[in-house]
Amino acid sequence: MQMRIFLCRLNHMRSQDDGSETSSRQHCKTSEGDAEMARRAEEEGCVNVVFPGSVTQEGCCRFVSEVLKCVLYQRQQLPMTFDQLVYSQRKQQDSISDKAVARQRQTYFADLKWRKCQKTLQDLEELLQQLEVLFSLSKVPRVLLLIGGSVVLPKEIYEINMEQLVLDSGDQCLRVSSCLRHLFRTLFVADFLSDTRPVHLTTTAVLALAHRDCGVGWFHPKLHFKLPTCVKNKIIALSSDPCSCKNTKTDTDCQEYVWFQAPTAIKGFCL
Repeated sequence: MQMRIFLCRLNHMRSQDDGSETSSRQHCKTSEGDAEMARRAEEEGCVNVVFPGSVTQEGCCRFVSEVLKCVLYQRQQLPMTFDQLVYSQRKQQDSISDKAVARQRQTYFADLKWRKCQKTLQDLEELLQQLEVLFSLSKVPRVLLLIGGSVVLPKEIYEINMEQLVLDSGDQCLRVSSCLRHLFRTLFVADFLSDTRPVHLTTTAVLALAHRDCGVGWFHPKLHFKLPTCVKNKIIALSSDPCSCKNTKTDTDCQEYVWFQAPTAIKGFCL
Protein backbone atom coordinates (compact mmCIF):
# COMPACT_ATOMS: atom_id res chain seq x y z
CA MET A 1 0.00 0.00 0.00
CA GLN A 2 2.76 2.43 0.96
CA MET A 3 4.67 1.44 -2.19
CA ARG A 4 1.58 2.20 -4.29
CA ILE A 5 1.24 5.64 -2.70
CA PHE A 6 4.92 6.30 -3.28
CA LEU A 7 4.66 5.35 -6.98
CA CYS A 8 1.62 7.59 -7.42
CA ARG A 9 3.49 10.53 -5.89
CA LEU A 10 6.52 9.81 -8.05
CA ASN A 11 4.44 9.73 -11.23
CA HIS A 12 2.78 13.00 -10.21
CA MET A 13 6.17 14.66 -9.64
CA ARG A 14 7.37 13.41 -13.02
CA SER A 15 4.30 14.83 -14.76
CA GLN A 16 4.89 18.17 -13.04
CA ASP A 17 8.53 18.13 -14.13
CA ASP A 18 7.49 17.27 -17.69
CA GLY A 19 4.97 20.11 -17.65
CA SER A 20 7.56 22.57 -16.37
CA GLU A 21 10.04 21.40 -18.97
CA THR A 22 7.45 21.76 -21.75
CA SER A 23 6.52 25.22 -20.51
CA SER A 24 10.19 26.18 -20.36
CA ARG A 25 10.72 24.96 -23.93
CA GLN A 26 7.70 26.92 -25.14
CA HIS A 27 8.89 30.07 -23.37
CA CYS A 28 12.36 29.67 -24.86
CA LYS A 29 10.89 29.13 -28.32
CA THR A 30 8.70 32.24 -27.98
CA SER A 31 11.67 34.33 -26.82
CA GLU A 32 13.76 33.16 -29.75
CA GLY A 33 10.92 33.95 -32.14
CA ASP A 34 10.51 37.44 -30.67
CA ALA A 35 14.25 38.11 -30.94
CA GLU A 36 14.24 36.97 -34.57
CA MET A 37 11.25 39.20 -35.30
CA ALA A 38 13.00 42.22 -33.79
CA ARG A 39 16.19 41.48 -35.73
CA ARG A 40 14.36 41.19 -39.06
CA ALA A 41 12.33 44.31 -38.38
CA GLU A 42 15.50 46.31 -37.76
CA GLU A 43 17.41 44.91 -40.74
CA GLU A 44 14.61 44.81 -43.30
CA GLY A 45 12.48 47.72 -42.11
CA CYS A 46 9.41 45.52 -42.23
CA VAL A 47 7.28 43.67 -39.71
CA ASN A 48 4.77 41.02 -40.77
CA VAL A 49 1.54 40.64 -38.84
CA VAL A 50 -0.43 37.52 -39.78
CA PHE A 51 -4.04 37.25 -38.64
CA PRO A 52 -5.55 33.76 -38.26
CA GLY A 53 -8.53 34.49 -40.48
CA SER A 54 -10.37 37.06 -42.55
CA VAL A 55 -11.18 40.62 -41.48
CA THR A 56 -13.76 43.25 -42.37
CA GLN A 57 -13.24 46.44 -44.32
CA GLU A 58 -14.23 48.37 -41.20
CA GLY A 59 -11.55 46.47 -39.30
CA CYS A 60 -8.92 47.58 -41.83
CA CYS A 61 -9.93 51.18 -41.20
CA ARG A 62 -9.50 50.66 -37.45
CA PHE A 63 -6.03 49.19 -38.00
CA VAL A 64 -4.97 52.26 -39.96
CA SER A 65 -6.52 54.71 -37.50
CA GLU A 66 -4.90 53.12 -34.45
CA VAL A 67 -1.49 52.82 -36.11
CA LEU A 68 -1.70 56.48 -37.18
CA LYS A 69 -2.46 57.63 -33.62
CA CYS A 70 0.32 55.44 -32.24
CA VAL A 71 2.91 56.66 -34.77
CA LEU A 72 2.07 60.30 -34.01
CA TYR A 73 2.61 59.66 -30.31
CA GLN A 74 5.71 57.47 -30.70
CA ARG A 75 7.35 59.95 -33.05
CA GLN A 76 6.67 62.74 -30.54
CA GLN A 77 4.18 64.69 -32.65
CA LEU A 78 1.62 64.37 -29.84
CA PRO A 79 2.60 64.99 -26.21
CA MET A 80 0.16 62.35 -24.99
CA THR A 81 -1.79 59.51 -26.52
CA PHE A 82 -4.82 60.50 -28.56
CA ASP A 83 -7.29 59.30 -25.91
CA GLN A 84 -5.44 61.20 -23.16
CA LEU A 85 -5.49 64.38 -25.25
CA VAL A 86 -9.23 64.08 -25.89
CA TYR A 87 -9.86 63.60 -22.18
CA SER A 88 -7.59 66.53 -21.21
CA GLN A 89 -9.22 68.81 -23.74
CA ARG A 90 -12.71 68.01 -22.48
CA LYS A 91 -11.59 68.58 -18.90
CA GLN A 92 -10.06 71.93 -19.91
CA GLN A 93 -13.26 73.01 -21.66
CA ASP A 94 -15.38 72.02 -18.67
CA SER A 95 -13.23 74.10 -16.33
CA ILE A 96 -13.48 77.06 -18.68
CA SER A 97 -17.26 76.81 -19.03
CA ASP A 98 -17.68 77.19 -15.28
CA LYS A 99 -16.11 80.67 -15.32
CA ALA A 100 -17.56 84.02 -16.32
CA VAL A 101 -17.82 84.77 -20.05
CA ALA A 102 -15.19 87.51 -19.96
CA ARG A 103 -12.79 85.30 -18.06
CA GLN A 104 -13.55 82.46 -20.43
CA ARG A 105 -12.55 84.51 -23.49
CA GLN A 106 -9.42 85.80 -21.82
CA THR A 107 -8.32 82.34 -20.72
CA TYR A 108 -9.19 80.67 -24.01
CA PHE A 109 -7.42 83.09 -26.32
CA ALA A 110 -4.42 83.43 -24.03
CA ASP A 111 -3.77 79.72 -23.95
CA LEU A 112 -2.01 79.30 -27.28
CA LYS A 113 -0.83 75.78 -26.51
CA TRP A 114 -4.33 74.52 -25.93
CA ARG A 115 -5.54 76.21 -29.09
CA LYS A 116 -2.87 74.28 -30.99
CA CYS A 117 -3.98 71.13 -29.21
CA GLN A 118 -7.59 71.74 -30.15
CA LYS A 119 -6.72 72.43 -33.80
CA THR A 120 -4.61 69.29 -34.09
CA LEU A 121 -7.31 67.16 -32.48
CA GLN A 122 -9.96 68.62 -34.78
CA ASP A 123 -7.82 67.91 -37.84
CA LEU A 124 -7.03 64.40 -36.66
CA GLU A 125 -10.65 63.59 -35.81
CA GLU A 126 -11.76 64.86 -39.23
CA LEU A 127 -9.10 62.74 -40.90
CA LEU A 128 -10.22 59.63 -38.99
CA GLN A 129 -13.84 60.26 -39.97
CA GLN A 130 -12.93 60.73 -43.62
CA LEU A 131 -10.86 57.55 -43.58
CA GLU A 132 -14.02 55.72 -42.54
CA VAL A 133 -15.80 57.23 -45.55
CA LEU A 134 -12.98 56.20 -47.90
CA PHE A 135 -12.91 52.63 -46.58
CA SER A 136 -16.67 52.41 -47.08
CA LEU A 137 -16.30 53.40 -50.74
CA SER A 138 -13.27 51.37 -51.79
CA LYS A 139 -10.83 48.69 -50.86
CA VAL A 140 -7.69 50.40 -49.54
CA PRO A 141 -4.67 48.12 -49.98
CA ARG A 142 -2.00 50.60 -48.80
CA VAL A 143 -1.75 53.70 -46.62
CA LEU A 144 1.30 55.96 -46.24
CA LEU A 145 2.19 58.17 -43.27
CA LEU A 146 4.75 60.77 -44.41
CA ILE A 147 6.41 62.59 -41.52
CA GLY A 148 8.31 65.85 -42.02
CA GLY A 149 9.69 67.39 -45.19
CA SER A 150 7.27 67.25 -48.10
CA VAL A 151 5.22 64.61 -49.87
CA VAL A 152 7.93 64.42 -52.54
CA LEU A 153 10.76 64.10 -50.01
CA PRO A 154 9.57 63.30 -46.46
CA LYS A 155 11.86 62.66 -43.50
CA GLU A 156 10.18 59.38 -42.51
CA ILE A 157 7.74 57.00 -44.21
CA TYR A 158 5.53 54.45 -42.53
CA GLU A 159 3.53 52.18 -44.82
CA ILE A 160 0.57 50.07 -43.75
CA ASN A 161 0.33 47.37 -46.40
CA MET A 162 -2.96 45.41 -46.43
CA GLU A 163 -2.70 43.81 -49.87
CA GLN A 164 -2.62 40.27 -48.45
CA LEU A 165 -5.56 40.67 -46.08
CA VAL A 166 -8.57 38.51 -46.87
CA LEU A 167 -11.70 40.63 -46.61
CA ASP A 168 -15.06 39.20 -45.68
CA SER A 169 -18.12 40.10 -43.65
CA GLY A 170 -20.26 38.55 -40.96
CA ASP A 171 -19.53 36.36 -37.96
CA GLN A 172 -16.80 34.41 -39.77
CA CYS A 173 -14.46 37.41 -39.53
CA LEU A 174 -12.05 37.95 -36.67
CA ARG A 175 -12.92 40.41 -33.93
CA VAL A 176 -11.25 43.78 -34.43
CA SER A 177 -10.22 44.00 -30.77
CA SER A 178 -8.31 40.71 -30.88
CA CYS A 179 -6.63 41.73 -34.15
CA LEU A 180 -5.54 45.04 -32.63
CA ARG A 181 -4.04 43.26 -29.61
CA HIS A 182 -2.12 40.94 -31.92
CA LEU A 183 -1.03 43.84 -34.13
CA PHE A 184 0.34 46.01 -31.34
CA ARG A 185 1.94 43.10 -29.50
CA THR A 186 3.86 42.33 -32.69
CA LEU A 187 4.87 45.96 -33.15
CA PHE A 188 5.94 46.16 -29.50
CA VAL A 189 8.01 42.96 -29.61
CA ALA A 190 9.66 44.07 -32.86
CA ASP A 191 10.33 47.53 -31.32
CA PHE A 192 9.16 48.87 -34.65
CA LEU A 193 7.72 52.29 -33.84
CA SER A 194 10.46 53.58 -31.55
CA ASP A 195 13.39 55.44 -33.08
CA THR A 196 16.50 56.99 -31.55
CA ARG A 197 16.74 59.70 -34.20
CA PRO A 198 15.93 63.21 -32.92
CA VAL A 199 12.45 64.34 -33.85
CA HIS A 200 11.27 67.91 -34.30
CA LEU A 201 7.68 69.09 -34.37
CA THR A 202 6.56 68.82 -37.95
CA THR A 203 3.62 67.76 -40.10
CA THR A 204 2.34 64.31 -41.04
CA ALA A 205 0.68 63.76 -44.40
CA VAL A 206 -1.56 60.77 -45.08
CA LEU A 207 -1.98 59.13 -48.47
CA ALA A 208 -4.22 56.16 -49.27
CA LEU A 209 -4.37 53.92 -52.32
CA ALA A 210 -7.98 53.51 -53.47
CA HIS A 211 -10.03 52.84 -56.60
CA ARG A 212 -9.85 55.76 -59.00
CA ASP A 213 -13.65 55.83 -59.42
CA CYS A 214 -14.62 55.38 -55.77
CA GLY A 215 -16.21 58.84 -55.69
CA VAL A 216 -14.47 60.12 -52.57
CA GLY A 217 -14.67 63.92 -52.31
CA TRP A 218 -12.55 64.96 -49.32
CA PHE A 219 -9.26 63.34 -50.39
CA HIS A 220 -7.36 64.78 -53.34
CA PRO A 221 -6.20 62.40 -56.11
CA LYS A 222 -2.41 62.34 -56.69
CA LEU A 223 -2.30 60.68 -60.09
CA HIS A 224 1.45 61.05 -60.60
CA PHE A 225 2.59 60.32 -57.05
CA LYS A 226 5.49 57.92 -56.71
CA LEU A 227 6.82 56.55 -53.45
CA PRO A 228 10.17 58.26 -52.68
CA THR A 229 13.02 55.80 -53.09
CA CYS A 230 15.70 57.80 -51.26
CA VAL A 231 13.86 57.57 -47.92
CA LYS A 232 13.78 54.30 -45.99
CA ASN A 233 10.23 52.98 -45.92
CA LYS A 234 9.17 51.20 -42.72
CA ILE A 235 6.46 48.71 -43.66
CA ILE A 236 3.76 47.17 -41.47
CA ALA A 237 2.57 44.26 -43.62
CA LEU A 238 -0.81 42.87 -42.56
CA SER A 239 -1.97 39.55 -43.98
CA SER A 240 -4.41 36.72 -43.39
CA ASP A 241 -3.33 33.12 -42.93
CA PRO A 242 -4.70 31.43 -46.10
CA CYS A 243 -5.10 28.14 -44.24
CA SER A 244 -7.64 29.80 -41.93
CA CYS A 245 -9.77 31.45 -44.64
CA LYS A 246 -12.48 30.00 -46.87
CA ASN A 247 -12.19 32.89 -49.28
CA THR A 248 -8.53 33.53 -50.09
CA LYS A 249 -8.93 36.11 -52.88
CA THR A 250 -6.72 39.14 -52.25
CA ASP A 251 -6.00 40.31 -55.82
CA THR A 252 -6.14 44.04 -56.58
CA ASP A 253 -6.03 45.51 -60.07
CA CYS A 254 -3.29 48.08 -59.50
CA GLN A 255 -4.08 49.90 -62.73
CA GLU A 256 -7.47 50.90 -61.36
CA TYR A 257 -6.06 52.29 -58.11
CA VAL A 258 -4.53 55.73 -57.53
CA TRP A 259 -3.14 57.58 -54.53
CA PHE A 260 -5.37 60.00 -52.64
CA GLN A 261 -3.93 62.59 -50.25
CA ALA A 262 -5.66 64.01 -47.19
CA PRO A 263 -5.99 67.79 -47.76
CA THR A 264 -5.03 68.53 -44.15
CA ALA A 265 -1.66 67.54 -42.68
CA ILE A 266 -1.51 66.81 -38.96
CA LYS A 267 0.71 69.37 -37.22
CA GLY A 268 2.75 68.23 -34.25
CA PHE A 269 2.68 70.25 -31.03
CA CYS A 270 3.87 70.13 -27.45
CA LEU A 271 2.33 71.28 -24.16
